[in-house]
Amino acid sequence: MSDQDETPVPMSRYFLFETSDLDEARERVGKVFCRHRLDYAGRGRGLAIRQHLAPLGRLALSHITYGEEVEIDAGEPENWFMVHSVDRGGCEMQVGNRYVSASPAMSVISSATLPLHMTWTENCDHLVLKVDRSALERHLGSLLNDAVTRPIEFYPKLPTGSCENQGYRRALNFVIEEIDQDATFFRTQVGIRHLEQTLMTMLLTTFRNNYSEALAAPVSPSAPRHVVRAEDFMIANADRAISVEDIAAAAGVGVRTLFDGFRRFRATTPMARLRTMRLEGVRKDLLAADASASVTDIALKWGFTNLGRFADTYRKRYGELPSHTLKRHR
Repeated sequence: MSDQDETPVPMSRYFLFETSDLDEARERVGKVFCRHRLDYAGRGRGLAIRQHLAPLGRLALSHITYGEEVEIDAGEPENWFMVHSVDRGGCEMQVGNRYVSASPAMSVISSATLPLHMTWTENCDHLVLKVDRSALERHLGSLLNDAVTRPIEFYPKLPTGSCENQGYRRALNFVIEEIDQDATFFRTQVGIRHLEQTLMTMLLTTFRNNYSEALAAPVSPSAPRHVVRAEDFMIANADRAISVEDIAAAAGVGVRTLFDGFRRFRATTPMARLRTMRLEGVRKDLLAADASASVTDIALKWGFTNLGRFADTYRKRYGELPSHTLKRHR
């Protein structure tokens, strides 16, 4: 019996598949993460791929080993952020234009919009926390109480042996232990939702990213009631043709007071906030669209009549064209 066979496997009740066939592994792993290129990096004689996968709501935790040195080119994952942790062996990674190493002492995070290339050492035991991109963007927006206008991009690594890296590994080990114990917490929607929010908050505040400064900024004072009433009215009527006068009337204040409130407490204008809400509505519809839906119909539904300008605004906000969002989720 090999050392690999004798080592206790995390999440053993969540066994997914085992194979020594490279093509099958490429297909099965691709269904979990994304389409990718998988090739031998070594002799190619000891391939023994095994994967376990525990779903955690809009997140998932995977344990995977290839039993052989392999090279993986994932391109841009698009839909997923992935946190890579290694229990044994090592993994050389290129995330965007940065070269990093995942090891038992250091976890690495890859961003949805950055190309990912990896070389796994022989018998590398790899733990991957997969986080849905849309879920993380929505969670970030809720933490900031503002719209997420740029794709989230993480600096891929934590300092070796840092408190942050140790804290993330403690959280990961807790999740694995509770999964292995089949804890009731992980079999309830309330428990899973709480876990999702806790892990996403930890990632956003632990791994440096392009929103770190905003997350570290002092919390602004609560907005006055007329700003909240205006936002409630905009949310309820975002798919209708409403004017700034309509918003002011619904808020019970004059237009000048409305603009001043949004400037002071939202750092934007009422109509810019409405445009953001409409973009969020478009994206939600695109992600839930069936085969008969079109970008044009959805954009027009939310009040975007200049389709070229709409596509450019959408791309700047979400890092992809609306047609790409629709295509990826069909």
